[in-house]
Amino acid sequence: MGKRIGVSLMIVMMMGSGVPDSLAAGGAPPQMSYARGATRKLGRGIANAATAPLEMIRTPYLVSQRDGGLAGITVGLVQGLWAVAVRELAGVVEVATFLVPLPKGFQPLLQPEFVYAHGDWSP
Repeated sequence: MGKRIGVSLMIVMMMGSGVPDSLAAGGAPPQMSYARGATRKLGRGIANAATAPLEMIRTPYLVSQRDGGLAGITVGLVQGLWAVAVRELAGVVEVATFLVPLPKGFQPLLQPEFVYAHGDWSP
């Protein structure tokens, strides 16, 4: 029972956002609250770990668009394999460290932040 209460308390604390974004200082861009940054980092990590294999489609496609079909099926595939490993590792690291605001302000480890964003492959 005690473990359930501790986990529930941690979830409630993470959901509390402290100061709402609408109350952020004057003309400065609103800062992401700790809870919002941590949950975004956790979600991003889970998404990247789960969708990392899509890099085997995305990377050859983008290379083909830029350099032609032959480059896509040769260089693109090799770069895709590397991108899968990097995105998978970044996802695991972000899940494991989602409570730590590193890089500064919970910024993503990779660009693009997600494999597929805004309705298209992110370049």
